Amino acid sequence: MVIVTHSADYLIDTLYNLGKFKSQSEDVMKNSRKLAAITLQALIALPIFGQQVGSWTKEEKTDALRDTRYVQFMLEGQYLTPPRNVAPDAKPAIIVRCASGSFTRGHLHGKFLNGYIYVGTVVNAQATSSGTTIPVQFRLDGGKLQSANWSHSTDYSSIFFQDIDFNTMLYGHFMPHKENTSPPVKKIVIGTSEYLGGEIVMQFDLPDPTDIAETCAAIWHK
Repeated sequence: MVIVTHSADYLIDTLYNLGKFKSQSEDVMKNSRKLAAITLQALIALPIFGQQVGSWTKEEKTDALRDTRYVQFMLEGQYLTPPRNVAPDAKPAIIVRCASGSFTRGHLHGKFLNGYIYVGTVVNAQATSSGTTIPVQFRLDGGKLQSANWSHSTDYSSIFFQDIDFNTMLYGHFMPHKENTSPPVKKIVIGTSEYLGGEIVMQFDLPDPTDIAETCAAIWHK
């Protein structure tokens, strides 16, 4: 009788422990599903928060007056020190216009036509022997401060740069970039002065330049 009682007690304890283990397993599974769902949501959200760099918008355009075609690239930036009386959502922009084709025996693809930065206000100009220019200062990827004198639009709201400046902005040197060599520039911080105002500082985070560099003769092919 004692043996039977002990066997019954052992059976009850075993069933109880099995039920407890099952309950714990179900809790673990529920927690695992919750953790997996949270992890999935975090992974989905990563590209949204990590995608800080914009992209060059590309558009084919036609000059009806001159009966020519060209490609226009645009990249928006941000004001670190904005102009006076600028809208809260206003942004500076780099605009580059190029023509397709093959030049210099195929070493360069495309042709740089013109490029400028839309500042969004009247910039301060200085008189020189060759006309009025806009003094600018800029840094590439946190490097040393560089200075240049660029031209301006007729309304002084944009500053124009040459092809050597464009090459410098993309790859850090004024000559066309030799393919498969040094990496491109990732960030430009540029400053100029507002007319009867203070300094304007703008930042442009540069995406992969391959397309614009190929179209605008900024890469030298072997």
